[in-house]
Amino acid sequence: MKKFSFLPVIILCLSPSMVFSKETPGTLSPEKKAEMDQLVKKGDSLLARKFYEDAILQYRKALEINPKEAVLQNKMGIAYHQLQNTEMAKKQYELAKKLNPKYSEAWNNLGTIYYGTKKYKKAVKCYEKSLELNPQSATAYHNMGAAYFGLKKYDKGFQAFQEAFRLDPTILDRTSNYGTVIKTTELNQAMQNFYLAKIFAVNGQQEKAIAYLLKALEMGFDEYDKITKEPAFKQLVQDERLARAMEPKKSAN
Repeated sequence: MKKFSFLPVIILCLSPSMVFSKETPGTLSPEKKAEMDQLVKKGDSLLARKFYEDAILQYRKALEINPKEAVLQNKMGIAYHQLQNTEMAKKQYELAKKLNPKYSEAWNNLGTIYYGTKKYKKAVKCYEKSLELNPQSATAYHNMGAAYFGLKKYDKGFQAFQEAFRLDPTILDRTSNYGTVIKTTELNQAMQNFYLAKIFAVNGQQEKAIAYLLKALEMGFDEYDKITKEPAFKQLVQDERLARAMEPKKSAN
């Protein structure tokens, strides 16, 4: 087995449990269904352990039994996505949402394809559709926030991140069960860390807010007036660590 550890730049949607959509044929025999369930279970285990090529083989065998299963097509897409085969990943996500147009996870994951190619407007549209189908998705709100940051629409990005945080307070610094992480390295990380600090400050997590502000300064954030004049940072600007980090910038100006 070949093991891969590619980390995508945004969160993908995949339910760990095997919940099939309405397309499962009613004529599927108990034996065939049991065989398919076992193949998917093996595929899920391999995907979780980052053996993506082997997971694809198991999912493909399951799809030979029922090719009209949207959930399986989405899982195939995620495995290809982790292998950085975005062309095949996109094909699988498109097929998943074609089989089930109300499949919010497939819309979200298709958005990650557009996000990865910096087609941020198309990504936002996919996330909007995903949220239309599942308004409680912290993942889709987070991803929309990242796409807005790609468009340099920082206020909209902040609002989306804030809603993601409201729905799931762990969303900004957690890792999913399938090894996907929140990582937006191609964006303006300094600016993003500033806004993430604001989210934590607004929600009373002062230490995390300080940590993200320090990261922002380390990465070149030099608009220190935005820090000192931001109401959410009123208490933080008195912190000795932050004062030390900002001092060289004040001197330079």
